[in-house]
Amino acid sequence: MNRTWRSIFGGVTLATLALVTGCSSNRELPRRISESLDGIARSSHSGQFLYVDPGTPGLPQATLYPVRRSLLGWELALPAVPVNLGRNGVAPPFEKREGDGRTPAGIFPLRTAFGYPATLPGTFPYRQVDTHDLWVDDPQSPDYNRWVWRGETRASSFEELLRPDPLYRYALALDYNTEPAVRDMGSAIFIHVERGPESGTAGCVSLPEKELVRVIGWLDPEQRPQVVIGSASAVAAASAGVAAQLPDDLPAGLKERLSQGGRLLALRRGAGGFFAAAVSLPDSVGRLMREKQSWRPECPVPLDQLAYLVTSFWGFDGQPHYGELVVHQVLAAFFMDSLHHAYNGRFPIERMELIDAFDADDFRSMDANNSSAFNCREVPGRPGVFSRHSYGAAIDINPRQNPYLMLEEGARQQGASVAGAAAARDFCLGNPALCRVLPAASADHLDRQQPRPGMLQPGDPLLTPFRQRGFTWGGSWRFPDYQHLEYDLGRLLQGDETTPR
Repeated sequence: MNRTWRSIFGGVTLATLALVTGCSSNRELPRRISESLDGIARSSHSGQFLYVDPGTPGLPQATLYPVRRSLLGWELALPAVPVNLGRNGVAPPFEKREGDGRTPAGIFPLRTAFGYPATLPGTFPYRQVDTHDLWVDDPQSPDYNRWVWRGETRASSFEELLRPDPLYRYALALDYNTEPAVRDMGSAIFIHVERGPESGTAGCVSLPEKELVRVIGWLDPEQRPQVVIGSASAVAAASAGVAAQLPDDLPAGLKERLSQGGRLLALRRGAGGFFAAAVSLPDSVGRLMREKQSWRPECPVPLDQLAYLVTSFWGFDGQPHYGELVVHQVLAAFFMDSLHHAYNGRFPIERMELIDAFDADDFRSMDANNSSAFNCREVPGRPGVFSRHSYGAAIDINPRQNPYLMLEEGARQQGASVAGAAAARDFCLGNPALCRVLPAASADHLDRQQPRPGMLQPGDPLLTPFRQRGFTWGGSWRFPDYQHLEYDLGRLLQGDETTPR
């Protein structure tokens, strides 16, 4: 369980603090922090910062510097405070995940404080909590990383904001992973009361109650206060955005599209050269989608809810490649991390291009053995019913190795008695006028008893992580669609009914 708004203040003696910061006093601001704030200030209008400077990498101890902007530059407004971070240290910018025990690095606005007492000294916005106040940390819930009232959510997991212990007696909420709340990127990140000196958190920042109350009382909403977490290099990377994160071998076209994205949503690097990044949809990609008609105004998801994702994958040639997808923003990390697992397992993928490269024609894309995600289209044979692909909530993998058995219009009654994939295969092969195998060249892969490279099979390194993240595999349907993985719309959007394919 992650706490997207948890405290990062942990117990360290002043002697230890002096060694860590290189200061002779906890009233001195280290030069590296002043220089880091100079870099942030170019694009920030904030006059107050809570700068959380980690100590030893991987350990939860850190130091909090309450800093203000003055005519002479940056200065400490209050004494530096030893704080606690996540039990597993700090996650690099945009790489935190739910339950990883790491505090996210980056720059985050402060919006509100909350706690148990009725009031709190100072002018910073404050809200008293009671037993009805919950913070959702269930990545499968549409309410993920939201403050809700008890009874208004179906989430299976949440934080009680009124706890039996003093951890949330006073707390500051970080504006982390919001608008959109990307699933699994971390939730409920607070600055809160510490459990004890040098006691790591689940992903928040914690500190002694007295110091926390003092900090909150100092905060001025007119100064647009922000929290800065991480080493100077991590903070610089977070403020630089996606352009500073891209690998040298990324093709120029993909690099340009990622750099045009308005906001970096999620990032993942891994052993063996894996890289993936998701950004809000670049204008150039949106124009292409409108031109090729993969998106139209009547589509069920607006362009500003879609993400552009670039990811590494292994080809059938045994070499790593980069591919691109368009997916729903809130599912970006689910797609990215599942494909990371597939990469680690060297699951081969033939190609991964946007459906627009095939003029939004799903049949042409399948014939080219292209793996793709978003395409605003109807379910084949069901006019007026949008496919899950129309929501950015589905992906098709290696159509050549993973056939789709599609009943022709008017054949549903005749195929109603078919039960099981083997029976469906025999029905389609014996009744070509009633059932199509798509793509046509994939008929030789209908026999799933002999696994071959690129075939989706239970337990493989691609299918398994997608299913663990809530996706359903079309290979389990009565008339199988072996290439197809889709996410439940009921979990994606409140009030939407499920639709096939």
